[in-house]
This record gives sequence, structure tokens and C-alpha cells, in this order.
Amino acid sequence: MTYTFDSTLADSISLVRFHIGDNHDTGHYIEDETITYLVTTHGADVAVIRAIEYIITQLSQPDFKQDWLSVSLKDAREGYEKLKKEKEQELGLSSGAIATSSVSLPSRADSYMTTSDQDGAP
Repeated sequence: MTYTFDSTLADSISLVRFHIGDNHDTGHYIEDETITYLVTTHGADVAVIRAIEYIITQLSQPDFKQDWLSVSLKDAREGYEKLKKEKEQELGLSSGAIATSSVSLPSRADSYMTTSDQDGAP
């Protein structure tokens, strides 16, 4: 398995790595071959989301505690879940954004105050 990253972002592997923050030679989460597969199968934008989902699965291991050693991946996992939502919006792949609106009356509903503009009353 291999790892490459070109800081000029000239290739799709480096672009995906840049978006997901997996651009460190030591300690990277995803191999080049996996990113190539994701880009070939889904395209670069969706590959970013799929790569983040893959990292989340790797960080979804149970917490470990033994004597003085404690390992919890919760914060890292939550960070990648937040990153996924941000990248979905940035890349135009989000389906969760819904615009809502509401109407409020300028007076209380139980008062005798009218709001009709036709009769000139307040």
C-alpha cells in the first residue's frame, strides 16, 4: 500500500487528502489505492465524503482503558462527523438543509386589536 501527497493538489488523490486532512505521511488513515477506487467509482467530490465516512468507521472502535492507559476516539470521531457535514455543504452534496419560515401576528390573538389596512384602524 502506498501514500502520496502533492501540496500543489495536482492530482485527485492529493485533492481528496487535502479535503479530509489526511496529508501526513506518518499516521495517515487511507491508502492511495483506496482513494483511487473511491475517485474512480464516485468522482472526486463524493470520494471526499466516502473517505471521511471510512475514517469515521476506523474511529468507531470501542474505548479502551487498562490501568493508567485510557484511549477514547470519541472526540476524533465527532470531529470527522462535523467535517463530513461541512464538506457535504461545501461540495454541494448536502441534502439536509431545509429552509423554513413562519408567520407571526403583530398583535395578540386574544385581543380586540385589528390589523386590517383597509379600514385604517391600527
